[in-house]
Amino acid sequence: MIQWQGYSQERQDNAWKALFVDYSLTNSRTLRLESHVRTRQFFAENDQYLLRPSISFKLSKHTAFTTGVTFLSTNTPIYRTFENNIWQQFYFSFPVRKMGYFGWIRLEQRWQNKNDVSSYGTRIRFRMGFQYPLSAIPKPSTTKLVVFNEVFMNIQDYFPYEFNQNWTFFGFQKRFSKHLNLLTGFQRNTLPKGTTYLHKNIWSSILFYKI
Repeated sequence: MIQWQGYSQERQDNAWKALFVDYSLTNSRTLRLESHVRTRQFFAENDQYLLRPSISFKLSKHTAFTTGVTFLSTNTPIYRTFENNIWQQFYFSFPVRKMGYFGWIRLEQRWQNKNDVSSYGTRIRFRMGFQYPLSAIPKPSTTKLVVFNEVFMNIQDYFPYEFNQNWTFFGFQKRFSKHLNLLTGFQRNTLPKGTTYLHKNIWSSILFYKI
């Protein structure tokens, strides 16, 4: 724990591993299944398991609407907590010369159970980022620099009123074939804990596979 300016900050060094499997129903509809394994102290201690099926509807070349459910199990020092949520997401992207900007707005309805105590809440997430090809002549297989920031806000009375957490990511995306690509890099998560902030330094890797 690090002491700074009168309040404490905690830090974890974690690893996140995920597999995203996509199956195209039509040219505009895609099923996705996400599976996540998240560990603390890099690989030493279990943190979370997450399963997230969804369906995406392509609205245009640069926009899509997605809806899905999430099943989340989190390890705590005393007991495991569980969360089921339903979510809706609007995704957008737009190219500017070689660079591609992207983002999403995701709304979540969350049912949480902590030590047999259930609660309900809603949360909204705002992500903005960009991709930049690391080649003078971009090709589909070109490695891309990827940077994004995502802010989470709790909602009360239909309005975002409270900071929930923040994610910042710097990494690289590599396409190996038309079916397989990898996103990997460093992610910094910041979560408030009363007068304390928890900072998670994470090496995050997602393998995308298209059936």
